[in-house]
Amino acid sequence: MSYLTDEEKAERIKQWWANNGMAIVAGLVLGVGGLFGWNWWSDREESRAQVASEMYQALQVAGQTDRALELADAVIEQGRGTPYRALAWVYRADVAIAQDDTDTAIDALQAARDAAPDRGYREVLTLRLARQMILAERLDDAEATLADVRSDAFTGLKRELEGDLARARGDRERAREHYEAALDAGHSPEYLRLKYEELSV
Repeated sequence: MSYLTDEEKAERIKQWWANNGMAIVAGLVLGVGGLFGWNWWSDREESRAQVASEMYQALQVAGQTDRALELADAVIEQGRGTPYRALAWVYRADVAIAQDDTDTAIDALQAARDAAPDRGYREVLTLRLARQMILAERLDDAEATLADVRSDAFTGLKRELEGDLARARGDRERAREHYEAALDAGHSPEYLRLKYEELSV
């Protein structure tokens, strides 16, 4: 068995460090940089969400005013990656609906749907979007939009809107079938019953 002298050990350590030192240093730099980067990004996202939340609260208090519209635009611009961005687009859509500006309402609802933070909220907005498209007589668009709703939780409302779509196309029998299916699915607001009964006489 051979033993290395202290000089040989030192020489081997130097050689190993020469071969591997840069990789180790680079790994440490990347690791520390990644940690600082993650903390910076997390703090930035949390700060962005806080600012968007505060602006959205101010928007709710402002009502339908020019100031509220400015706040909505600010939330849309600065609230990327937060649920408040979708809510600001919904506010924009509500203002447009109140002003009978259906095209603007549709554009705002499409943007709200794209910004929705989860599938459930996205499907709620998809249903609202389809309703506005039916009102605007964009019936093919409404049909394609309704096809995106797949959750069982919204079956009744989807069937009601499919009934509205069939009715807008002049197919009363198909509309009645959809309304009946909506009622069978447990979706039974009074206005739906009235629509169904009107087509049943």
